[in-house]
Amino acid sequence: MLDININETLGNLKLNVDTSIASDGVTAIFGPSASGKSTLLNIIAGFHLPHKKHSNAINFNGQSWLKNTATEPFFHRPIHQRRIAYVTQTACLFSHLSVEKNLQYAIDRRLMDTNKNGEFNNRINIDFNDICTRLKIHSLLAKFPEQLSGGEQQRVAIARALLSAPQLILFDEPLSALDENNREEVLHHLEQLHQAFRIPFLYVTHNLEELMRLADHVLLLKNGQLIANQPIGNILSDLSLPLSQQQNSGVIIEGPVALFDDEYQLLKLNLGNGHFLWISDANASTKPPHNIRIRVYAKDVSISLKAATQSSILNIIPAVISEISEVKNGQAIVKLNCDNHLLLSRITAKSIQQLGLVVGQSVFAQIKGIALLGAA
Repeated sequence: MLDININETLGNLKLNVDTSIASDGVTAIFGPSASGKSTLLNIIAGFHLPHKKHSNAINFNGQSWLKNTATEPFFHRPIHQRRIAYVTQTACLFSHLSVEKNLQYAIDRRLMDTNKNGEFNNRINIDFNDICTRLKIHSLLAKFPEQLSGGEQQRVAIARALLSAPQLILFDEPLSALDENNREEVLHHLEQLHQAFRIPFLYVTHNLEELMRLADHVLLLKNGQLIANQPIGNILSDLSLPLSQQQNSGVIIEGPVALFDDEYQLLKLNLGNGHFLWISDANASTKPPHNIRIRVYAKDVSISLKAATQSSILNIIPAVISEISEVKNGQAIVKLNCDNHLLLSRITAKSIQQLGLVVGQSVFAQIKGIALLGAA
């Protein structure tokens, strides 16, 4: 568990965050620019020391990293004793070292720390070849950082972070400086690493797609204040929070794959109670061995009072309207409950009026299979 009680003032920003974060999975720190995301991350890392006149505390899995109260002496655990790795917008590789030696540096530091301090003996064993294979960097080992693309540099930086076998990895908008192709490639690798390793991630972003693809839990910041600390499913579907009102708002659905249709390249996701979602997925050749996560955007969900019998839309499932947001600019968000899975539908006020939609009403949610993203 990561317990945080931070009170810091930087110029016009007053950062006040008092909360706890589970020390597993991916926790995203999300919010608009200048909301205090990076400042909070830097305080957790130990790079930024809060003013001693304020009361502050950070504890990670029983270790005190920062303590400053009126009744106790000031304590700040040195950065190198926190066993963290930090991946920023720029890769920050050693320019005079090859990729292989950059990676070996992380391994050497890990071994040095383990030999110096017995408390590091419980490090997770991270295999060099396995990491290189997962991040597709075997062919880069002899190159120097200046010979790599931005995406390749970030993949090496992530590999180096993992090879240090930290107890926590911090990411500060690691994809923001990449072009679309490199961003997608690195994001795909992060999704796979999220499945493969049990090292907790703290991931700063203001990108909703990254949030939906990676996060298990979310800290939502605005103007330095903690607005919400909730599981990803709850925070995306909460109509009182700003995420549901964004143009690319949506939800995630996770579940087991019932079958893979090789002929039509479709996955069949089991929703329970005899209902399924067909998902177009050209990259999957076999049924995945684990639950999958898909993104369902509100703009791709329509509502019908009756189930269509002849339609190109593959997914027509029964649902109950649980909430309707306030109409703004002629549009509203409708929250739907489908077999205990939540969906959002962005529709016009005119559609609400014509269909006579009200809370508690039984309807049908319609979703194109090709609109469901992120299955693999």
